[in-house]
Amino acid sequence: MAVRKLTLKSLATKLGLVRPKRQRKEGLVEMRPSGHGLLDAFDLHHLERRAMLMACAGLLMWASWLAYRQWSPEKRVALSEVERSAVVAFVAKDEPSAIALDTAGLTPFDPNALDRTGWMALGLTERQAGGILRWVERGGRFRSKADVAKMYSIKPEQFALLAPFMLLPDSAPERLRSAERRERKPWPVRDTSQRTKTWPDRPVYEVVELNAADSAALTALPGIGPSFARGIIKYRNQLGGYVSIEQLNEVFVLRDKPDAVQKIAGLLRVDAVLARKLNVNAATAEEFTGHPYLWKKWSIAKAIVAYRTQHGPYTTVEDIKKCLLVDDELFQKLSPYLTTGP
Repeated sequence: MAVRKLTLKSLATKLGLVRPKRQRKEGLVEMRPSGHGLLDAFDLHHLERRAMLMACAGLLMWASWLAYRQWSPEKRVALSEVERSAVVAFVAKDEPSAIALDTAGLTPFDPNALDRTGWMALGLTERQAGGILRWVERGGRFRSKADVAKMYSIKPEQFALLAPFMLLPDSAPERLRSAERRERKPWPVRDTSQRTKTWPDRPVYEVVELNAADSAALTALPGIGPSFARGIIKYRNQLGGYVSIEQLNEVFVLRDKPDAVQKIAGLLRVDAVLARKLNVNAATAEEFTGHPYLWKKWSIAKAIVAYRTQHGPYTTVEDIKKCLLVDDELFQKLSPYLTTGP
C-alpha cells in the first residue's frame, strides 16, 4: 500500500486555509466558494504583498523613532571651563543674582520718592530700577513693605536688606467699611405716583340680535371681522334665520373655529320668532331642497310631498315623521322652520 506524502500545502488545503486549484471535471470548472477559508481575505498578488510589507516596515521605523525622541534622555553638551565662565558672566550681566549690599551707608527712605538714580544708589541695577519706575508711571504706589516685596525687579535677598530702612508699614491697614469711614448718601425717595398708569376702561358692547343685525353691526363687535360677518349673514339667508347660537358652528368659515364661536357667543342673542318658516302643506319639492338641512335630498323632499298628496294636508308639523325617510335627528333640526299654516 502506497503511503501518500503529507506536505504543508496539502495540510493547509484540508484545513481550509488556502484555496485549492481549479479542477476540470466533465467539462465543468469546480471552484470553492468565494470567502471560504481564513486566507481568502489575504489572497493578494505578490507585488501587493511586497508593498504591504514595505509599508508596515516604514510605519514600524517611524513609530520607533517617535518612541526614541519621547523617552530617550536628552544629550547634554559638555562645556569647557572657559565657555562655562562666559555663560555665567553673561547671565549675571543680564539678570544679576543676589547682590550683597553694603548697608553701612543706608539711611531711611521712602520708596515712592526715589527716582532712577536713587534706586541705583541702593545697589539695584539700571534694569531693575527701570522696571520699578515703569510700574510707578502706570499709577502704581507703594503703601506697605509688602507691596515692595511683590516687585519682580527686586530680589528677595535685596528686599531683606532694604526693608528695615523703608519708611512704610509692614502691611497695609485693613479697609474700614463703617459709616464713619464711608458715608453713604440716602437713596432718594422716588415718587411712585407718576409711575402708576391708568388703563382706560374696557368698552362695553351691547348684545346684538343675530337675525336682525347687518354686516356693520356684526363687525363692530370684537372677534368678528368682515369675513366672519359675510359668512354669518350668508348662512342666515339660506336658513331663513337662526333659532340658536349653536348654529354658528355650521357656518362655513366657523366650522373649524370652536374657540372663535365661544368668544363671540356672549355678544349675540337669537330671536327665533324672526326665523322664516316653510309651509309643509304648500311647499314644493324644489322649495324643500332649497333649505340647507334638505340640500340635494330629493328623495326626502319628494316623500314629504307624496305623503301629503296621498293622505291630505298635514295637521301638525310632527306628521311629517310618518314619512319613513324623516328620522328623529332630521326632524329636530328641520321642525323650527316648518309650519302647517299660512
